[in-house]
Order: sequence, then structure tokens, then C-alpha cells
Amino acid sequence: MTDIKSPLVDPIGEARRLIGLAHAEAVTPFLLGGVAIAIRAEGRLPSGLQRTYKDLDFVIRRRDALKWAQILERAGYTSDVEFNRLHGAQRLLHYDMANSKQLDTFIDVFAMCHVLELADRLPVHGETLTPGDLLLTKLQIVEVNDKDLIDTIALLLVHPIGRNSETVVDLTALAEVLGRDWGWYTTISDNLSKVGHRLTTVDLDEEQKAIVRDRIDELQNAFASFPKTLKWRFRAKIGRRVPWYDLPEEVSD
Repeated sequence: MTDIKSPLVDPIGEARRLIGLAHAEAVTPFLLGGVAIAIRAEGRLPSGLQRTYKDLDFVIRRRDALKWAQILERAGYTSDVEFNRLHGAQRLLHYDMANSKQLDTFIDVFAMCHVLELADRLPVHGETLTPGDLLLTKLQIVEVNDKDLIDTIALLLVHPIGRNSETVVDLTALAEVLGRDWGWYTTISDNLSKVGHRLTTVDLDEEQKAIVRDRIDELQNAFASFPKTLKWRFRAKIGRRVPWYDLPEEVSD
């Protein structure tokens, strides 16, 4: 094994470097966050949706977590020893000290305001989570920020809505989450409306805005039609009187 201690300044290039190092050792990490959306766009993002990416975010299978941490440290990253000691069963933090960037790894589960079990949802192919799961991870923050709205617009501009495919925003996979959990449903629906409001001021041409607007409408209509479980319906009766989310510290980008 070769130690390579030179993280790249470019986050997309660095993400692919790390994925390549991991694949060489039979480890398969998957990107999420803004860098994942940019990679999936394959250079097709208009200037109004391009932004600076500060950090990298990955999901890894539990069985690969220790080897992945070792790969990162050989690749020039510094472990957050205390955080990883306390939370390492679910999440790891590492730092690229040379470029002042953070790398966040989620292990099987993405848990912020809501919990997304990813172990059985990881894609067969590719470098990133599926478009549908990228949407869920972007919009599950109740106090959603502008970069998440911009990234979601980018995601919806590039990916159509569909079913049973890793190249579309997959309604079947979304229904598995939103039809079972009223909290998830409420947060994603609220934030998708915010995406629509942000779309009116983003620097896109009218044709591009129309594509995204139509896909937002298609998603909202699909959400309303998803079959809902009894648990979902019971929680809906309680409604917003009781918090339906956690508020963890957001440290990823």
C-alpha cells in the first residue's frame, strides 16, 4: 500500500482521487452533498447553479469503515480523534489541514434532522448516491440553507422524475421513506416549496426554470398520492404541535 499525502485543492478531483484509492482496496464509498450533484451533472450546470464546495461527504458500508478510515489517513487526512471515538459507529470526521476542508463519512445511515437507512439503498453503480437519495439528504434539514436549495435546483434540472432507475429521481424509492414517515414527508414537502420560491430568483433562463418547476410540481403531486401507512396517518393527526425532527449540528456541505 502506498501512502499518498497530498489532498487536491479541487473537491471534485479530490473526491475522485479518494474513490480511486478506495476501489483499489475493494472499498466502495459513495458521495453525497453538493459535490455529488456536481459530478452527476457532468459539466452541464449553468453558471447560476455553480458554487464553491468546501467539504466532502461520503457514505460507507459498516464493514468497510475501518479500512476507509485507514485509507483517508494514508491519503493525507487527519482524524478527529475525540469525535470519532464518541460517534465512530455512525459517523467519522477527518480534516484536510492543508486546504482547510472537512470530510464527513456516514456509516450505513444518514442521520441529521431525520434518519435515512442507506445500507440497502446504496446504488449498484456509480460514485454517488442515487438522485432520489441525494434529494432526501439535501432537503431533510428543517432549517434548510441557500446552498441546499441551489443544489436541489441543480439536481432537478439534470435528473428527470421516474421510477425504478438509478439515473432518475426515483418515486418508488421516495415513497418507501415518505409514505411511512409523516415527519420526513412534512420536512421534504416544506423544503421543496422553498426550492420553488428560490427558483424564481436564481440565474437561469426561462426554459431551465420551467423544467425545474415542472419537476417540483410532479414531485409534490406524487408525494400527495403515495400510499400512507397507519403510523403515518396517526402521526399526521398530531401534526406540528409536536416536533417531528431532530436539530443536530450540521457540519457537512
